[in-house]
Amino acid sequence: MNYRLGVRRYFLTGYWVLFAAFTMYLGQFPGYVRHPELEPYPWVGVLVTWLVLAAEVAILYWILRPVTFIRSWGRLGFALLYVGALFVFGAVTFVTDMPGYHYVPAYFAAATLLGLLILGLLMALRSFWERVRHAP
Repeated sequence: MNYRLGVRRYFLTGYWVLFAAFTMYLGQFPGYVRHPELEPYPWVGVLVTWLVLAAEVAILYWILRPVTFIRSWGRLGFALLYVGALFVFGAVTFVTDMPGYHYVPAYFAAATLLGLLILGLLMALRSFWERVRHAP
């Protein structure tokens, strides 16, 4: 398999794994409770968060279709709208003193929004550079 094609195909899976590991880490922080050391690890909450993240990544994969993504401004714009909506939803539903895993979807939306904005900037710079380089 072509290396670049493999990276395109499995990047979002690795991205999900990164946030799944972050969810497991944050699961050890129970939020505001009287005796946090007595709280059991919240496996159900962590698993539900993993499923939410998997659905969000699957929708993002469906929008971007990274295997065939070659400077597609339409797909990038739609992905920015989708992730922007996730970011706004995370900001509107933000509540303090919740268990740590509760915040992971909002962190995911913020990191993804930033990453897509950087991708858009890099695409614009590359397009500009190619026009300048091939100008008469």
